[in-house]
Amino acid sequence: MLGRSSLRRLKSETAALHARAEQYVRILDADATAADYHRYLVAMHGYHAPLERGLAAHEGLAAAGFEAPLRQKRALLEQDLAQLSAGRGQCAHDCPRLPALGSLARATGVAYVLEGSTLGGRYVLAKLPPALAALRGRATAFLEGYGDATGARWRAFGDVVARAIGSPADEDEAAEGACEAFARLIDWLALHERPLPRPDVVTARAELAARRGAP
Repeated sequence: MLGRSSLRRLKSETAALHARAEQYVRILDADATAADYHRYLVAMHGYHAPLERGLAAHEGLAAAGFEAPLRQKRALLEQDLAQLSAGRGQCAHDCPRLPALGSLARATGVAYVLEGSTLGGRYVLAKLPPALAALRGRATAFLEGYGDATGARWRAFGDVVARAIGSPADEDEAAEGACEAFARLIDWLALHERPLPRPDVVTARAELAARRGAP
């Protein structure tokens, strides 16, 4: 088995796509508002909910030790939206174009994108701008993710990757799945938000993505 070196390759191959996705996330902007945050949560729910259902139904992932019920964020997003909505519609439609899961290796690559975002969420939570900082502990369950268990769950996911990817061909499939997951997420976010226009902010977001440690 290729083990954790596969995680390094997944991070490397998705780095550019990760940076592009960051351009559509406005909640770290100094002037971000509760409306921006609400729009972000709606978009995340529309992507996570149907994709998590697919991952939960994948028998190969379950056999490799991927504990889908413990890793789903849909309920956390709905909890945040219920706190934040104040009369606004909570959840819009599900994303209609999701990455194909297919083989175990490919599904593992897709799961990598969702699991890596949990690590990033803790960083985002600590850097929320003033208008959103007051929401911590009230409407930030999604960003809090697994809480104190985040590190342990990420290491456990690394064990899943080690069991699921046993050859260079598997690693190729996992990378394809992760790249498609980011590409579909970017397409979905583009329906909810315009990309950041300023090169300096785009560069800063790319550096932020690199510092997070996963994807």
